[in-house]
Amino acid sequence: MRKLAPLLVAAVCCSLVGLCVAHAGEHRSPPSAGSTEFERLKQLVGIWEGTSDMGKAGEKVRVEYRLTAGGSALVETLFPGTAEEMVSVYHDRKGKLAMTHYCMLRNQPRMMLGKADAQTIYLVFAKRENDIDPVKESHMHAVRFTFTDDDHIIQKWTMFEKGKEKGGVTLTLTRMR
Repeated sequence: MRKLAPLLVAAVCCSLVGLCVAHAGEHRSPPSAGSTEFERLKQLVGIWEGTSDMGKAGEKVRVEYRLTAGGSALVETLFPGTAEEMVSVYHDRKGKLAMTHYCMLRNQPRMMLGKADAQTIYLVFAKRENDIDPVKESHMHAVRFTFTDDDHIIQKWTMFEKGKEKGGVTLTLTRMR
C-alpha cells in the first residue's frame, strides 16, 4: 500500500490539473471578429519598412503592427525606439472602425471610419469623441491607408493647424515579415 500511495496522489493531482485546464478553456473569449475594415487592418500584423517625407524626403521608417486584447485591438508603433515614436490603437467601436493616435504633438486625436473601398481605408477626426479643439490645437486630423497589394501600403496622414489643413506625412511601406 505504501508504494501505491505516491502513485495515487500523483493521479489525483493530474486529474485536478486537467479539470482546471479544461475549466479555464471554457471561459476564453472566441477570437474577435470585427468590421470588414478592422479585419483588413489586422492583416498588417508584422514589421514594415519604407520611406517617410517627415523631416527630409526619403527618410527611412519602420512601423510595427501587433494584435492585443484577444484580437480586438491592433497596435501600430510608428518610428519604434526613436524620439519620434508614436502609437495608434485601432479597434471597432459599435461595429465601426475607430482609432486613437498617441502623437508626438502631445495629444491623442480619435478618428472614425470616414469611408472605405477595396483599396483604401480613410479615418477622419471624430468631432464628438475628442477633447481636442481643432481650431486651437495642432493635431493629426485624418489618415488614409492605400493597399497596393498584400505587402505594400501607403499611409497619408493629414495635419490640421488653426482649424485648417497644414500639410501631412506620407509613409510608403513594404512588409518585411
